[in-house]
Amino acid sequence: MQRISLVDETFDFNFTLEYKLSIQLSLDGFSFSILDTIQNKVIYLYHQELFEAEPEFLLKRIKAIYEESDLLQLPFKKTRIIIVAPNRTTLVPDEIYQAEDCVTYHQVAFQALEKRQIKSSYIPSAKYWSVYEIPQVISNFLEEKHPGAEFINDLNLSFPEHLDAKKVLKITVFKKHLVLIGFDEMGLNFHNSFFYDGENDMLFYILGSVKNMASEPDLILLDGMVNKHATIYHRLRQYFAQVEILSNPKKIHYSYLFDKLPDARFVNLFNSFE
Repeated sequence: MQRISLVDETFDFNFTLEYKLSIQLSLDGFSFSILDTIQNKVIYLYHQELFEAEPEFLLKRIKAIYEESDLLQLPFKKTRIIIVAPNRTTLVPDEIYQAEDCVTYHQVAFQALEKRQIKSSYIPSAKYWSVYEIPQVISNFLEEKHPGAEFINDLNLSFPEHLDAKKVLKITVFKKHLVLIGFDEMGLNFHNSFFYDGENDMLFYILGSVKNMASEPDLILLDGMVNKHATIYHRLRQYFAQVEILSNPKKIHYSYLFDKLPDARFVNLFNSFE
């Protein structure tokens, strides 16, 4: 299983109270990154692939990572925990959202599963609330390890700002899952997620989603497990005039070690520092 561990030489265990920690738990693995707030520089990145579906097995794997890394036991200036659960996330417009109804919102969209905690987080740029699910044992463990940490859904970080294009379709590529978000000058107009099996499946779901949008997007934005060598990138360029792969946010700096990251899968993780 793939593991990435990049540690800048300026990292210092004695200065974690000057660091921000962002943790991401997704369909594809467990990641964390550290921003040095004095340098405004990302100096640490860790990723371990995890594909366990059962909460108890997933918890066992996460506990093993914590036991291996003393770093995650230390206090930080701020900690954010990003939960990526596209197949168990729904969106609720702000004008009708009521915090006490979160479980109901989720049950309307999905069949209820046992021993799950329902959380929500507001997406200001979209004026929607993401209502999502996390296994109770995982939530309890992370809350115990990181008291006071802010839990957010990855959709909170998925809406690029200051785009010239008026109609955008953003596609996040996971190993076996696609998340598609359409938005324009009026805001969010499309959101869906799909399991896929191969490039043809990916293209089928993307083109089908475009047909369901009010109008064809001016810009296709890609992030996740994708780069300019990926087949899906080149196939989409046959259908759309403007296809781009999102780059890491420009407002912060990065260790030179990150220059050779294989794809755009950590864009949201780094967005959490802005």
